[in-house]
Amino acid sequence: MSTKRQILDSQLAHPQHILDGGMGHLLRRKGVPVSGAIGSMERFLNVALANRNQKETVCESHLDFLRAGANVITTNNYACVPSALALSPNSPPQLITDLIDAAGQIARQACQLHVQERPLNSTVPMVAGCVPPLHESYRPDRVGSESELTGEYAHIVEAIAPHSDLLLCETMSSVREGKLAAQAANRAGIPVWIAWTLAEDTSGKLRSGESVQDAVSAVNTYANVQAMLFNCSSVASITAALPQLRVAAPSGMMLGSYANGFQTVKVSGGGREDSSGGQSEYDVDSTPEVYAKQAQRWVEQGVEIVGGCCGIFPEHIHAIERKIRPG
Repeated sequence: MSTKRQILDSQLAHPQHILDGGMGHLLRRKGVPVSGAIGSMERFLNVALANRNQKETVCESHLDFLRAGANVITTNNYACVPSALALSPNSPPQLITDLIDAAGQIARQACQLHVQERPLNSTVPMVAGCVPPLHESYRPDRVGSESELTGEYAHIVEAIAPHSDLLLCETMSSVREGKLAAQAANRAGIPVWIAWTLAEDTSGKLRSGESVQDAVSAVNTYANVQAMLFNCSSVASITAALPQLRVAAPSGMMLGSYANGFQTVKVSGGGREDSSGGQSEYDVDSTPEVYAKQAQRWVEQGVEIVGGCCGIFPEHIHAIERKIRPG
């Protein structure tokens, strides 16, 4: 009989993986209050607290993506970091750990429920434990010190790894941020995927201005890193950077892309904000069908992992599944 480890190894060897989309945006659609500028900690706070206050809504959101065709879902602890939870009055020190633990339990529960819904389907969905930025997204100038990152990432990994099939270090905006997140994740002894966020142009550089080659070189010695991706960036910036990643990544490394689906404008300091006063306007050109065609083009270029980030919903993921897994 196959062990859980053998089953997971078989799943990871699958030629194509479909990630979920943006949990925060889907939770907002389902009534979780979300406000504040894109990337800000204020915006993320209630998404984090939903792991305690609206567990059923979080679970149902995971299920929506699984039913749409995702075979990898990411735990809802992107905002379970000190800088976000400091905005919650009278938060006990244990709250971060409790919310991360709850995020892992809810994601695992959703996978189990999905398997029960489809008993004849041999595909077992996987849980990607989120290892996020510790401060505002898109802001390499606010990444934090090495000691802060080392300590906090060790804490996050310790809390989320027991619930995870793999760890996903995502929205990494600089070489140093990606390296320290991957370093902590690597110590958990399970597969690690790392995703960088890119400058909103076609330069193919990280938001810090650093090169893809430097980002890859900083993490490719970690034995458990199995995939390198781009995320939380526009379709155009990811498409422009993929050739560089293909050249820089070691042989046998899986590649991935999961873009945003909203319109944004650049702001100073390496970050960005939306053009609508804190409530993003979804890109009218990123319809499910259009986005799925782009994902298909990425796959045709050798990308093994596709999905969506902020502003990408279950209908987009379902369209991707129809494109890359016809029949």
